[in-house]
Amino acid sequence: DPTKKEGQVELSRNLQVATAAVDSTGLCLFVAFAVLDNPEGLPTIVEMLNAQYGINLTIDDVVALGRNILKVEREFNKAAGFTKADDRLPEFFQTEELPPHNTKFDVSDVELDEVFNF
Repeated sequence: DPTKKEGQVELSRNLQVATAAVDSTGLCLFVAFAVLDNPEGLPTIVEMLNAQYGINLTIDDVVALGRNILKVEREFNKAAGFTKADDRLPEFFQTEELPPHNTKFDVSDVELDEVFNF
């Protein structure tokens, strides 16, 4: 349930890992939405990569690739001077209700810091 706090950190983490992996294949990023909504999508992408390049990747390999990409991006950003403060949304996200569900962003800073712990 996208309007509930529960599960949002894990969902965000998983979507970012999967999106980074799909994006690195050279496929249009918009493919990620269709791929990730279909249980056969990611295995099909892995099969496509294996056929194209004559390799034997597994789904775990592609997930590890996505995680590594995010780690490298985070290291780059850290070297460029970005901090945890740059991972925060403006305060009004936590104080103003967003229509049509009239919800506020209620993921704590501690929880946000867990998104990239993998």
